[in-house]
Amino acid sequence: MSNTKDRKRFKIVPEMGGALARNYARQRGTGPQIELWRKQARELTADLPEGAKILEVAFGPGYFAVELARLGFSVTGLDVAPTFVEIASEYARTQGVEIDFREGDVAAMPFDDESFDFVVCQAAFKNFVWPVKSLDEMYRVLRPGGTAVVQDMNRDATDGDILREVESMKLGKLAALGVRQALGGLRRRAYTPVDFSGLVAETAFRTCAVTTEGIGLDVRFTRP
Repeated sequence: MSNTKDRKRFKIVPEMGGALARNYARQRGTGPQIELWRKQARELTADLPEGAKILEVAFGPGYFAVELARLGFSVTGLDVAPTFVEIASEYARTQGVEIDFREGDVAAMPFDDESFDFVVCQAAFKNFVWPVKSLDEMYRVLRPGGTAVVQDMNRDATDGDILREVESMKLGKLAALGVRQALGGLRRRAYTPVDFSGLVAETAFRTCAVTTEGIGLDVRFTRP
């Protein structure tokens, strides 16, 4: 584990709960978004063995976790927001898949060492208060040879990148305006590729592979 003292990024991070969480779930539950998560689930797990154990950190409404479970993997989710645990659990039930959704902090995960073959975190890492501790926890719960993937916003994304991303969501005009404004604000919290690589150097992973596309940052780590 890393011996570097972590840097607290924020004094206060508002928890997405209640009506805010339910509104977010509605916005992210469109047909095009579900299709995107279905495609991503197939792509990210293409090299995983049958029955592999997957942990999704900050699962939100649970849409991606459900697509992972549809592929036959054993899926566990961890999120700090109790409202998302409720929303995701209900969604999984209606979709006929079993997923262990839990409330908890990524910087102090309630799982044993070497519990998972694959860890994934989408659109949330920029909000983590303790980023080094969070990555070290991902390392701890991964089995040797396991992979972790963080997909989030790229601070270097342009206004044009954000506009194209929102257009792809096929939202109404008012909803699209709100999402575009929200993404502009979230961009200020995000990491650049250089910043993220420097952060990883302070963790037990030490190194990572970073790629960018559109507004997105894709970071991949492997536990030796």
